[in-house]
Amino acid sequence: MKIAKVISTCFRRGRVRMNTTLTGDPLGFFSHSQNFTTVKETINLLKYQIEMESKFKPGIDRDIIIVNSDIGNSEGNNFLSQINHLEIINGKVITFNRRNIGMSYGGFNDAFIKFKNKYDFFLFLEDDLITAKNNYLRIGLDKWISTPNCGFVAYIGLSKVAKYWWEKADLKKNIDIAYSGCVLASTKVLNEIIKKNRRLPYYNGNDHNNSIAHGEIQFSKCFSDLGYSLAELKNEILIIPAYDLMRNINYRKYPNFSEKIFHIFKNIIYSLMSKNSFILKYYLIFLKKIR
Repeated sequence: MKIAKVISTCFRRGRVRMNTTLTGDPLGFFSHSQNFTTVKETINLLKYQIEMESKFKPGIDRDIIIVNSDIGNSEGNNFLSQINHLEIINGKVITFNRRNIGMSYGGFNDAFIKFKNKYDFFLFLEDDLITAKNNYLRIGLDKWISTPNCGFVAYIGLSKVAKYWWEKADLKKNIDIAYSGCVLASTKVLNEIIKKNRRLPYYNGNDHNNSIAHGEIQFSKCFSDLGYSLAELKNEILIIPAYDLMRNINYRKYPNFSEKIFHIFKNIIYSLMSKNSFILKYYLIFLKKIR
């Protein structure tokens, strides 16, 4: 049994979210914190990823494949060259550069195409998410084996698609999707997707919203379209946002009752306020002050 853990990275980034927040259906703490905006911070993040492999052992031998959406940054690319073929516990690190298109999901596709003949399973995740539990691969594989006709095991969780995404993602009905495309899937099923669609889904560009619609959403949809079931580990926390873990912030998957009610209340108020741009402006200022 050979398993690849694919980590998608890029040395150009700008999104900042200081705190992990609630999102999804069912509601959970899945809108993960992120604050890695420079090349140095990204390099330190990748070093942290590798360090955490010693703290949270996979339980099964695996190689880590770091796929870089290349922007031609010499400092970042030199770092990746230095760690290419680095020996680690239970495997080695492999790095390679690709064309900077399609964001994480383009990276997932290129990594699978390049290495599909060498591994039996692939675990896909973005570089600011950490597998933070011992035996994280053994737990996921056991779930995959015990799930009839399993397409993938979602490592963060599954969510229904919010209706405002339907048109952009070409959906005719609601479906389950895996947050961030963070899944454990077999080479056999992934090859079936390639045979049908010629590639794993990704947006042919770098727009964030289109990447969600044609990457994250379509990535999960293509498993369902082939008739496979989607599994998740509701009672397991296998993934923690790197920025939370670095700051020793306790991560929970699901909100308590009061947090859930407050979140729903805020959304109702927002929907009412958003009907008037003047009122919405001052409502958002108020929210910032009470945080």
